[in-house]
Amino acid sequence: MSKIQSSCAYCGVGCGVSVSPNKADWTDINTADLSLVGDINHPANYGHLCAKGERLLDSLDQPNVLRYPKYRSGKPLDWNSASTLIADTFAQTIAEHGPGSVALYLSGQLLTEDYYVANKFAKGFLKTANIDTNSRLCMSSAVSAMQRAFGEDVVPACFDDLEQAEVIVLVGANTAWTHPVLFQRILAAKKTNNARLVVIDPLSTATAKQADLHLAITPGADLALFHGLLGYLADQNCVDHTYIAAHTEGFDSVVSEAQQLSANLAELANQIGVSVTRLTEFYQLVAGHKKVLTASCQGVNQSTIGTDTTNAMINCHLALGQIGQIGSGFFSLTGQPNAMGGREVGGLASQLACHMGFSAPERQLLADFWQTDSVAEQKGLAAVEMFDALADGKIKAIWIMGTNPVVSLPNSEKIAKALADCPFVVVSEISPDSDTAKLADVLLPAQGWSEKCGTVTNSERTITRQRGFITPKGQAKADWWAMSQVAKKMGFHGFDFEDNASVFNEFSAMSARVKQQFPNKVFDLTGLADLSKGQYDALLPTQWPIASATQIGQRGGRVFSDGVFATASGKAQFVAPAPVNPSEQSLTNNTLLLNSGRSRDQWHTMTRTGHIASLRASIPEPVIHLHSSQLQKFSLTEGGFVRIQSAMTPHSMDTNATILSSAFTVARAVVDDDMPANVASMSMHWSAQFSMTKGVNQALDARVDPISKQPGFKCQPVILSPIQLALQGVVFGQHDSSAHGLCWQVAQTLENGVCHHIGFTDTNDGFAYQATAYSLKWTLTVDGQPLYIQCNMDKGLLKALKVLSHTQVNVGLNQMNAFIGKPVDKQLMKLLHQQIKAGNSPLICACTGVTEASINDEINQQFNDQVMGDGLTNISFQQALDSTQSLLGCGRQCGSCHSEVKQCAKQSWLDALSYTEIEHQHAVEEDVA
Repeated sequence: MSKIQSSCAYCGVGCGVSVSPNKADWTDINTADLSLVGDINHPANYGHLCAKGERLLDSLDQPNVLRYPKYRSGKPLDWNSASTLIADTFAQTIAEHGPGSVALYLSGQLLTEDYYVANKFAKGFLKTANIDTNSRLCMSSAVSAMQRAFGEDVVPACFDDLEQAEVIVLVGANTAWTHPVLFQRILAAKKTNNARLVVIDPLSTATAKQADLHLAITPGADLALFHGLLGYLADQNCVDHTYIAAHTEGFDSVVSEAQQLSANLAELANQIGVSVTRLTEFYQLVAGHKKVLTASCQGVNQSTIGTDTTNAMINCHLALGQIGQIGSGFFSLTGQPNAMGGREVGGLASQLACHMGFSAPERQLLADFWQTDSVAEQKGLAAVEMFDALADGKIKAIWIMGTNPVVSLPNSEKIAKALADCPFVVVSEISPDSDTAKLADVLLPAQGWSEKCGTVTNSERTITRQRGFITPKGQAKADWWAMSQVAKKMGFHGFDFEDNASVFNEFSAMSARVKQQFPNKVFDLTGLADLSKGQYDALLPTQWPIASATQIGQRGGRVFSDGVFATASGKAQFVAPAPVNPSEQSLTNNTLLLNSGRSRDQWHTMTRTGHIASLRASIPEPVIHLHSSQLQKFSLTEGGFVRIQSAMTPHSMDTNATILSSAFTVARAVVDDDMPANVASMSMHWSAQFSMTKGVNQALDARVDPISKQPGFKCQPVILSPIQLALQGVVFGQHDSSAHGLCWQVAQTLENGVCHHIGFTDTNDGFAYQATAYSLKWTLTVDGQPLYIQCNMDKGLLKALKVLSHTQVNVGLNQMNAFIGKPVDKQLMKLLHQQIKAGNSPLICACTGVTEASINDEINQQFNDQVMGDGLTNISFQQALDSTQSLLGCGRQCGSCHSEVKQCAKQSWLDALSYTEIEHQHAVEEDVA
């Protein structure tokens, strides 16, 4: 049987996957006929996958798939009519209001070919640079920093440096969850090479728990930390003066500022929020090793000082002469599979194709290549600016592709209203269910992963072919094709692409032209410019720059190793950070900082992963994690509901004054004493598609980094207030989503259907929900908690099962849902009571389905076996943990849950040890007596 090599659809690691049919050929293939494993030959993952990657095939079975173009009303239309409508509307809008009145908003999920046609269409022919991407929300601060320092958006290091480094510094990166495959490589490097892992993060994350040194800094203090490090390196005479003189500019002025911080390490440590001992330990680690690799992610990027912070990191590596050297330098961890590919073709509003800017020579090259009179003359609107212009009525037509800005952008309520009020909204999607898709005037069916073909570029500059293996159903089309149809109907030439290969060839040819005219640019696809269709289809994963076809298949390369950079002078630039106003970091008495981030098993706004039962099991509802000390402060209860609202403190007002936003979200409170006392955390994934109270961006404002224009999602001030529910619980089977009094409603996919977590502020509404004269109702008390149970039947079969209480209901969801459709008799009632009393154990490992209860049971068994065999004085927790993981498999596949497995096992071990020691003590007391 043949195999198809492709790439994963999730993060910027860009793992290779191998898909095989479980039948003789690929004819009439369905997902049930396929198997997927990691590609053992791909340089990003060498066969390893995370839990999400392992379930890629499960993501294809969407509950509702868009297969034909349609209007918002649901009325269908054909592609010819749809493309004509879009072309006519865009043309009329530009004629009446100018090119700045239209916009395109793209996604890191698009293929490079899609991105290229979009940018050609907008910047070359619509004459607008109002084309941005959700990569702005994830990567643009790192992009801006690299452009300032290196002269070009180029990541100098590669994944192999993880195995070569002596010290690995992860900054604002919970890599164990967000990039599990890379984190396994990091852990392997720790074991094999004795590399030291430093994690810099205000939160005690799954990654931080496995670090050799965790600096739990004050939020936003990473800028001072690294600026101070530069000063310390200079103070200790650890900088490479020869390299600095030959290959950099601006060192003297920047280091003099940095040394003002390092002059008093005790004061700096206090500012950063760590002990001077730990600060000095970190500084000495960096100063004392030749191979130090610093990698950052959203904790840095999604900050209003993200660009300056990234430059502060790069400054340190420039001072050490560590850019482009083995096992060292700066690395940016990317959140999307093609964020880099999109930037290569000019996907951001602030750039043109092939890493060009908006200078006259660059614009002229592009106009000549595209054979148009001119291209967009200046930078367009970045994501937040674009939707501000939409809200202000300045943008009157927008085309959104493969992203869900109503959920992913800050100030979600404003975004939704702006789209609802916009005269013309086009959305290209694979499902009509997303919050954004529901606001489209025209909804276009796009090909998704498994159907579309093209290329993506991962975080280490490796281009991988993403190959389709399922025939698109209905009229789903590639995004590049859809835009080409509209462009041709607007009278634009140069859009007669035969296939994705012809798009890529044009892009590669442009790269060759740009490299020829601007030889200092690093980005180069010259070696791919003359690929035949067959060569393109067979293209191996290849890392750029690619000057010659002989380099196809190259991997593990670094750039700037020779000390020549892409700046006008050929030298890297030290960049001084702007002063940070301390008042901007202060909190008023009634606020705390809300950190939004990713859950281990979910992806973006859950449109791809929310319907996969095994990935939903660990996060059934929206929750907010906060320190126990904050409960009394905000009058909250553990397991209770919390209203979360943005709080802004104007500089002109008293420091105790706040402006409370009208928008809010709601989550269940989870006490987590690993959290800093003044910080709460909530995942970014929730939306109206899954939760009545929508997502975290309802409570976040649209502040941005002034340089990169990237939103500052991290650690914004919010106000928390309790929401008292009279009744809450779960309903299985039939569910009335519009029932009177519902104030909490979260849909969760199960292995055998869907359940809904529900809540009511009024007791009568809760009891009346789906109640009929024929409903069976009774109360069951379990461990002192009254549970109000209701069964609705149809012809003697259970149609709906409701379990409510005054506090959180914990029942086995899949087991309870299995009763739906069964005859309601004495046996069912007996089994139902048994199941309710059995409770529910949280999922710990998504790969294996292992729960907390399973780990507790096995650890207790291991403990008893050791005590019986070797006595209490010779027991070993590590031996018990290893045996438990070997037997159950938890934490041994993708590894993202290893810290949770260890934490759960440790608590069970301590409980068993405590109980045994008590018994042992009692026995001793009796003997003495």
